[in-house]
Amino acid sequence: MTNRARTSRSTGSLVVVVSSSANTAASVVREFREELDVELTNVSPTGTYGKTFTFDGEQGHEIWRVYEGDIAEDWPYERDSFEGREPELDETYEATWMAPERLRGDVTFYDPVVLDDLD
Repeated sequence: MTNRARTSRSTGSLVVVVSSSANTAASVVREFREELDVELTNVSPTGTYGKTFTFDGEQGHEIWRVYEGDIAEDWPYERDSFEGREPELDETYEATWMAPERLRGDVTFYDPVVLDDLD
């Protein structure tokens, strides 16, 4: 089975779409390499979260697997933001560091419970 991932520019989050038998941590590592040109190391799961919602009259369910890790290169930590790319769309976007507290107030984020666990 194949893994597919994409970034969500509207939320600033990395969204990984994988089959149930796929290794999601490996998908996250691959997407950081492909889209941000960095190596992600020491990847470990933080938690699994879910939420039901209604959109256009249809009920849906989202599940997020959240991971934390370290970027092997120093240069991303030395910048406030850097360029990422979406290879399938041949588009670039700005990747920006944000503290969990800023995500609570200034940026749309799906579920504050995720942020509580990141503090």
